[in-house]
Amino acid sequence: MGINISHPHFRLSIFAPMESEETPSEMRFESEVRSEQRNLLLAEALAARFTYHSQAEWQQRIEAGDVLVAGAVANGDQRVKKGDKVTYIVRNYSEPPVPTHFEILYEDEEFLVAGKPAGIPVHHTGTIFFNTFTSVLRRGTHNDGLIPMHRLDRDTSGVMLFAKSQDTSVRYQKSLAHILLRKIYLAVAEGNLEQEGVLDVNIPLCEKNGNSISTQMVPDYENGKTCHTRFRKVATGLLPGVAKARPISVVECELFTGRKHQIRAHLAALGHPIVGDVIYNFGGRFYLKRCDEPLSEEDFTQLGAPSQLLHAFKVELQLPGWREPRWIESRIWTPSMAEALHACGIE
Repeated sequence: MGINISHPHFRLSIFAPMESEETPSEMRFESEVRSEQRNLLLAEALAARFTYHSQAEWQQRIEAGDVLVAGAVANGDQRVKKGDKVTYIVRNYSEPPVPTHFEILYEDEEFLVAGKPAGIPVHHTGTIFFNTFTSVLRRGTHNDGLIPMHRLDRDTSGVMLFAKSQDTSVRYQKSLAHILLRKIYLAVAEGNLEQEGVLDVNIPLCEKNGNSISTQMVPDYENGKTCHTRFRKVATGLLPGVAKARPISVVECELFTGRKHQIRAHLAALGHPIVGDVIYNFGGRFYLKRCDEPLSEEDFTQLGAPSQLLHAFKVELQLPGWREPRWIESRIWTPSMAEALHACGIE
């Protein structure tokens, strides 16, 4: 473990690997019956809210004893009332593997700044509840009160700011723009971005009804939300590990608005999608394939990397008590990104 300490609480580039903690074989998920579900059959209420099971499937789980109401095994004919505490027990539980290492970049009494690896979601998903980055960081720092002040996509690595308590999160969330002043990303984009100097992109983005990829953001000057990204090419080179010469550009990206997939969608709109991006590169066909089956090594070779080469490189922070802003950076990028940066002359 390499440690560089310049202040009792200000820790730069501390790499804190965490031993992988075994996912429990049984998980319990708790919820509370809402007013719009009162007087419904339990299976009906669960199916209306948690649509990953049909009403018939929920009924089977109730009859198997996997659902509790107020701590007692539920009855298949039971109706619920507002405020009922419902527990769903999942036996033989498992999750797909995710990276569980992280960096601690800064810490004081109220905040913690961490470096997140690519490949782990910040919050729970349909298949990952135990090993979210928030949960891994809570266990690794022995602080169950950590709350992310913003988010990164699952496949994006880099700097994240966490409040160390609910009280801190509530007090500062509305004024986050006065704390988290600037965010600079590094992206490895396809092709040679010809624009020299600063390139400001103001292309409105939105999701498109009927799109085969429902989460994809597309340019729309009539219905899209205002989006502003500033790009600056910092280096060019050839993508390593591929047989045919494939030009790439390392691009510094600064967000002035925080729309979903903003950097990815803007670079794609410029004709330079991010290497490894399954949604915005190759027309999204690898994303659609992944919905039905795992991607192969050949697929990843075509994509250029096993995950998108986008990294939240540094943030400018003005935390309470600081006399002036400070930049904090993370280099917890993937081996594929390190190789691409090296090929472009960046260490």
